[in-house]
Amino acid sequence: MRSVTIDSILGRVDDLPELPQVASKILQLINDPETSAQDLAQVISTDQALTARVLRLCNSAYYGMSRKVTTVNEGVTILGFSAIKSLVLIATAYGTVSQSLIGYGMKPGELWNHSLSCGEHARHIAAKIGYPEPDEAFTAGLLHDIGKIVLNQHALPEIYRANNLCMGQEIPVHEAETQVLGFSHAEIGAKLAERWNLPAILCDAIGAHHDKAPTEHKLPSIVNIANAMAQGEDFELPVLHLQAIGLDDFVALQLHEDVKKSLVEMNRLVMALA
Repeated sequence: MRSVTIDSILGRVDDLPELPQVASKILQLINDPETSAQDLAQVISTDQALTARVLRLCNSAYYGMSRKVTTVNEGVTILGFSAIKSLVLIATAYGTVSQSLIGYGMKPGELWNHSLSCGEHARHIAAKIGYPEPDEAFTAGLLHDIGKIVLNQHALPEIYRANNLCMGQEIPVHEAETQVLGFSHAEIGAKLAERWNLPAILCDAIGAHHDKAPTEHKLPSIVNIANAMAQGEDFELPVLHLQAIGLDDFVALQLHEDVKKSLVEMNRLVMALA
């Protein structure tokens, strides 16, 4: 019987990454069509750090405003709900996702760069195929590897073994994790997303981002493709997932070039929040 299980890790309540209450509330409001800019501004104003980030972003070179923005309400109006959602996710996730993961051999910022790239690829793919919520795709892409953070923290000896197995047998890391632990970072990431009360479709996409077979929903396929494209220049597109969402591989490669340009702007946004 394995000593490390999903339940044993998730049972360590105080040691797991948490989605701040204000971030959770903001994401709920943004998904509610009845929410006004004033409603959103009121919640943001309850968090001093987030308030400062919104104002800093509005007044940064990224937006190039001709006058100084001094209130959150004005900031929300200028940025719009979509940008606020990205801001909240980036501000919330950056501190956790930018850390080093020694068990995976990942340096500080390496997971963050991959996650941000995956999020942007997912957003572009979603927009291209007419998926109704491109920002939802960005969220799923940004958070798809949160399980790695948990495993690096709570199952480090096992992750060292999995990483060695991955390199020695030249198998994907999620397969090596499953051989060592009985589950992968994708599976425990989905469970953590459930714990954060994220929508079921997001949890499913996080949990299925390495699955070879598409599901009835498009979001897991979007994230699967985005994850492949976020590996760098030497990537292999998952054909079954391309077919599942009706995306031509040539169009996907064109999107990849577009994303490389947009990532420059996204990184400027991150620097504006630092």
